[in-house]
Amino acid sequence: MTTYACHPSRLTILHDLGNEIVKVKRRAEEISANRSKYGIDSVGATTSSCSLTSNETRLPLSWKQTPVVEEVDVVGFDEDVKKLVQLLLVEDEGTQDTQRRRPVISIVGMGGLGKTTLAKKVFSNPTIKQHFACHAWVYVSQAYTDRELVESIAKQLMVVGEVRMNKLTDEELKKMVSDHLKEKKYLVVTDDVWTRRAWDNIKEMLPAEMVNGSKVLLTTRNREVALHADRQIPPFDLKLLGEEESWELFCKKAIPTKCSKHCPPKLETIGRQMVEKCGGLPLAIVVLGGLAMRKEQSEEEWRKLLKSVSWQLREGEDQISKILSLSYHNLPYYMKPCFLYFAMFPEDSLIDAKALMLKWIAEGFIETRDEETMEEVAEEYLEELVRRSLIQVGARNPWGVITYCRIHDLLLDLAISEAKGTNFLLVTKTISNNNNERNIITLQKTRRLALHDKESLDIAQQYPTDSTRSLLTLFGSNPWNSNLDSLCDKFLTAIARHFCAWGVLYDYVDHNHPGLFMSFQIPQILISMKLIRVIDLHNLEIIVPDAIGELIHLRYLNVCVVRSKPLPSSVGELTNLQTLQIRNIYFTLELPSEIWKSNLRHLKCYSCSIKGQPSVNNLANLQTLSSIKAGKWLHKGLDKMTNLRNLSIDDINKSHGKPLSDFLGKLNNLIELELMAKSPSYEHEIPTSILTASHHKHLRCVSLEAKLERLPDVNTQCLLTNLIKLTLKFSFLVEDPLVTLGKLDNLQVLVLYNDAFVGREMVCLEKGFPQLKRLEFGDLDSLEEWKIEDEAMPRLRKLVIHRCGKLVMLPHGLGRITGLQELEVWHMPVAFTQRLKENDGEDWDKVRHVPSVKIY
Repeated sequence: MTTYACHPSRLTILHDLGNEIVKVKRRAEEISANRSKYGIDSVGATTSSCSLTSNETRLPLSWKQTPVVEEVDVVGFDEDVKKLVQLLLVEDEGTQDTQRRRPVISIVGMGGLGKTTLAKKVFSNPTIKQHFACHAWVYVSQAYTDRELVESIAKQLMVVGEVRMNKLTDEELKKMVSDHLKEKKYLVVTDDVWTRRAWDNIKEMLPAEMVNGSKVLLTTRNREVALHADRQIPPFDLKLLGEEESWELFCKKAIPTKCSKHCPPKLETIGRQMVEKCGGLPLAIVVLGGLAMRKEQSEEEWRKLLKSVSWQLREGEDQISKILSLSYHNLPYYMKPCFLYFAMFPEDSLIDAKALMLKWIAEGFIETRDEETMEEVAEEYLEELVRRSLIQVGARNPWGVITYCRIHDLLLDLAISEAKGTNFLLVTKTISNNNNERNIITLQKTRRLALHDKESLDIAQQYPTDSTRSLLTLFGSNPWNSNLDSLCDKFLTAIARHFCAWGVLYDYVDHNHPGLFMSFQIPQILISMKLIRVIDLHNLEIIVPDAIGELIHLRYLNVCVVRSKPLPSSVGELTNLQTLQIRNIYFTLELPSEIWKSNLRHLKCYSCSIKGQPSVNNLANLQTLSSIKAGKWLHKGLDKMTNLRNLSIDDINKSHGKPLSDFLGKLNNLIELELMAKSPSYEHEIPTSILTASHHKHLRCVSLEAKLERLPDVNTQCLLTNLIKLTLKFSFLVEDPLVTLGKLDNLQVLVLYNDAFVGREMVCLEKGFPQLKRLEFGDLDSLEEWKIEDEAMPRLRKLVIHRCGKLVMLPHGLGRITGLQELEVWHMPVAFTQRLKENDGEDWDKVRHVPSVKIY
């Protein structure tokens, strides 16, 4: 009470706040009652995966229209047209007595990529016209009706006259269309299908049994729709245009002669710079070309256009923003913040998917659903964004999980625009002084702020100190070139929810002291941000202060710490902390025992030891325990970590065999496991008993860097049974590992490095490695001969060999692996590489069929 007696204004604020909360609750109750009253209780339901892909949100009718850009002069589709034509001409196999399914070939890609244009070129192909007796093209879009669809098909097929059509019910007309198509070979193109329900409605009009080679060509932004329509035919993914294809398309619109060769040389450099901003998106290129066509063909005018190209793309053709934003507005409400979160990343960023999803969770965007964890739900959300062509996959791991992703520049602009409009996030870049005042006004309301350059820091220094919530994000900023202290002073009273630094400052070197990294005390601003949830400073070597424990709402902490100042024990006071990731350069960090007081879900370090024994009460939620040194903690409390998905332990030796074996036997949810002996000698041996642990139906990836007595018998249930990826290093195996590992039916990636095998001969036995797609081995100093028997590794796609000094030649059996796509040979003896010389080498016939052979 003393505090409030000294500051009576606070009581008034709390009273007003309480009244506002009561009003919000009352309004929420009214909305809930109205939902039941009007029968709309199912809105926003999230109880099944179907809800992710069947959102039927309606947009204004003004948005419903046929494609806004009709492409006559298209480029880059020749090969795509050929492939699709071939797919459409393929006749179904089977006998006349067998009812054959109706194939659906789907073209999938983001808005503006040219799906409709490609489909039209295929639809109008003379061979296609000749092959199919009936043709129909149906625009579906979002705001369709069943009646419109069936009438469109009926009119094109001339099934019935319009007068009679108006007298028929929907079901009668559908039956008439279906009966008409039963005995005919037809091609129906369904363009711009958004939902599975839309396809199901179309499917009702088409005969269920096919005996005449009829086909359906479908275009969609949603991969789930494509898979729903036909799971046996992989969707045809449309790619972005390359540099020269983009330039050619631009010239077809911008140059009067429609020929890139006729572009004046003085304009080509400027034009290519404009085209580069379109990122290979045909729709953006066409619109930009149209803008350039209306300009005078002069250097001055094109330079002006280059400077304003981003604004012109937005204002010159409103259709672009409409087309792209359709995908966003069609998202379920609970996924929209996940998409908007991409607005904080700079253009062309390769985004760490795992870190992104953990931040979604920390921000409160993800909730548990049924028996799924928040991490699993977040993975589903990211996959859904990919299926809707809003996000692109950068890379996947061998078992299919997205590891890196990216967002197309134009969709990034959309995310930034939508985020700013809803005060979700504001991205500030270098802007003119004329706009500074407007941005500062916006800063007063925005909850998240992304700063991408030094000039943005100058804007932030003007940030009003009466702001109640903000988010500060630094991308590529260098505090050594900016007045960071001044910035901190301006923010002393600010309250934020998220601070994230993505700079490259760990590369900064003090040239007066070569080899030393710059470090600084974490800004006092962070300690003032009492509502902060996420701190990501992984590229700044910092000193974490004891006051970090005051940030009780912190859920995600990613820092790079200095040798002289370890992580303070006050981290244990962060009871809401979910993710702790610590980067310690060139030294081992001892984690304080207090760290176990928090409810951690993910603990990832770079060579860390644990002080004391873990508190067994708070380990049930732990899913990631990475790069932790083995110690006394292994002997107590591990039975509580039953939810571990990722486990990585260093400095393993024989004394850890029994507790570790018992521990692994209880981790039924484990997906990735890494065990390493003490480097650099790796002389300690991992007991074979560890590898005999069973009940690991989810385990997909194992990496062992230690001496192994032998591999377990894989004919029985063991740790390796269900593996997709296996890496062995410093194993010093005497027996040929390929004989044993070739029996693993699910293994797709095998890596053998650094004397994993010390024998002289390896053999891939007959029919061994049935699913192996990638094989790498290197630094096997004793290996002299490698053999491949018949039908071994039938699915091998990539082979990498390096630094095996005694290996004489490639095995003869390699020539029988016809699906091999890539061969990489690194630092092998001259005699070995000479045998691979094109046309002349003795081993050339073994790899002649391989499309990519690289020798380094």
